[in-house]
Amino acid sequence: MRRDSREAVYKILFAELFSGESDVEFDKLIFTEQGLTADDVTFANQLLAKIRDNKQEINDVISTFSKGYKFERIYSTDKCALIIAVCEIKYFDDIPVVVSIDEALSLVRKYSTEESLAFVNGILASIKKSLEV
Repeated sequence: MRRDSREAVYKILFAELFSGESDVEFDKLIFTEQGLTADDVTFANQLLAKIRDNKQEINDVISTFSKGYKFERIYSTDKCALIIAVCEIKYFDDIPVVVSIDEALSLVRKYSTEESLAFVNGILASIKKSLEV
């Protein structure tokens, strides 16, 4: 299920924020622990590849819409959810924007604070609104 893939990617991104590097073996370990199917692993790897290939552009989008907050000051837990959602919105045309937003908010509900939920929702709502113009 893609939700499980996203959660695995979330955990991998969180680890990368602290280590500063990616590790294929760690990715595989997380995929196994998350119980991903072959299709889930394929999606997770596609998502990770897009995030890694477009890291700066994704971070710039988040910075643009996180008014009043420097990218570096955003909680790591929130940052990971935002990165996944922005990546999906920008590079996965087959995923509806509302699905990407809902999935990001589910991750924030599970791993972050209640205040973070409103913060992340506000950023993603602004991004969605900018696409509708």
